[in-house]
Amino acid sequence: MKINRRQIHFITAVVLLTTFFTWFFYAHETLPKPIRAATALIETPVAIISGICHYLNLGISVYESPWAIVMINLIFSIVLVYLANKIFRKISRIK
Repeated sequence: MKINRRQIHFITAVVLLTTFFTWFFYAHETLPKPIRAATALIETPVAIISGICHYLNLGISVYESPWAIVMINLIFSIVLVYLANKIFRKISRIK
């Protein structure tokens, strides 16, 4: 199986985004309050999944589980890179 350049870019972007989102989740609490308020939306996927788990009484405490945070950020990164790729392809076809 041969991996082409597009797949390498996709995987690299997903890994970098996942790393950034996970790092930011833990670094976010150390920021001053004005910056924390302005950047709170970056960790929205973790908050949404935590809310869903709480609402459905799944018994998963997302905020206490590093693996859950990494998995949520990984899935969000895959979706984000996939959608960005689709949008950029569509834009490049228009020109």
